[in-house]
Amino acid sequence: MEATTRKASRTPSGLLFRISDICKVHSVGVAPTVREKKPKADSTATGGSSEDGAHLKVHPRQVSSDSSECLSETSSARCEEAVVDKLLESISGLKVAYVNLQQALMPYDPEEIMIADERFASVLEETAELKDLYVNVKEWSNPRYPYHLNSRIQEHQNLVMELQADICKKDSQIGWLRPELDELERKNMELEEKIDRSALCREGSFTVRRGVSTEMFMDLYERSANCIHDFAKFVIGWAKVSGWNLGQSTFPIDSHVVYERKADKKYAVEAYFACVMLMGDREDYISLDSFDCIMSFRDPFDALMSDPDSNFGRYCRAKYLVAVPQSMEDSFFGNLDHRAFVESGGHPRTQFYQKFVKMARYAWALRAVACSLNPRAEMFYVNSGVQFRKEHMESAPAKMTTEEEKFSVGFTVMPGFKVGCTVIRCRVYLSKVNAMDF
Repeated sequence: MEATTRKASRTPSGLLFRISDICKVHSVGVAPTVREKKPKADSTATGGSSEDGAHLKVHPRQVSSDSSECLSETSSARCEEAVVDKLLESISGLKVAYVNLQQALMPYDPEEIMIADERFASVLEETAELKDLYVNVKEWSNPRYPYHLNSRIQEHQNLVMELQADICKKDSQIGWLRPELDELERKNMELEEKIDRSALCREGSFTVRRGVSTEMFMDLYERSANCIHDFAKFVIGWAKVSGWNLGQSTFPIDSHVVYERKADKKYAVEAYFACVMLMGDREDYISLDSFDCIMSFRDPFDALMSDPDSNFGRYCRAKYLVAVPQSMEDSFFGNLDHRAFVESGGHPRTQFYQKFVKMARYAWALRAVACSLNPRAEMFYVNSGVQFRKEHMESAPAKMTTEEEKFSVGFTVMPGFKVGCTVIRCRVYLSKVNAMDF
């Protein structure tokens, strides 16, 4: 009867006190005075709440056999009772959370449903943890459990010490490697500067202080061909975006040419720009007077703006007005502002014009050196329908050697040059047309 009265008079505050007391006993392992009943004042003074002692370190102690028996007889029963009460409270809270979830559905409120669902999931998780805790209560009542707990704590403390030692070792290695990293970064910066200087020297390697040579001319030819190819590809991209028809009479190619692929029409665009940039030059535009200065700049547009009215500057203005017709410029930009600016003597600082200037610089340099060689470089084209001959021609795109003999020239993509006995083969597009002798 007396036990029944104690259970009936149990209050939440008393329950929390017991849970706190149990947690303290479980955290420390077991106290030597576990049989003694501590007054409430002492419990409060020594930090009865788990939060007040959260910052304190736990030092496991040796547990006597008498103390272990006390733990199994008193603490286990009290812990089991507290867990059951807490589990029942959690189940009640789970029911309330479920009711709230159902109420959020009528009327339908997404935000309230999300909040209620999260609350229900949280209470459900707490209930599951209490259930697992209750299942493990029997394990706590084992007299050897404190010893097992102490050994686990010792294992983790040893692991922490090993990790701390490993951290110190890694920090020491970092300290040793830091100077090496700094040295490597310094050397890397030096190499980057050397590469930049080397690239700049390559851009400015075309100087005529010591005279021109066939090797210089051949190098300029390759660079000119590459730049013309890049600008033609750039123009084709603009044409696709603007809807400009590449099949207009701007690129006068023999209508009898049969393209192997539709994409091969790009070679006709490339042939057009090669013809415009390398043919029909006025002699006063082609001069070596400012050659070294123009070729010393890494950026072609900077070279142009260093002297906008130089031979190179006048060459750019004249060639732009021919290479980019009004219909093309109007289709690309919706106006003729580029043309008007160039006609007034300026050079527009736009992406399109800068791409054109990059192509124009190597084309101008190629023509200037060609006129200065001794013997002078002679440019030649191959007419449409001429039988292909590998001594003077190369196919663009490249074909198998056996296939080249079956085709004849459709048109010349890049003209060839003859310097004395040296022949720089012209690049031609091969097509299935009636062949003629070269």
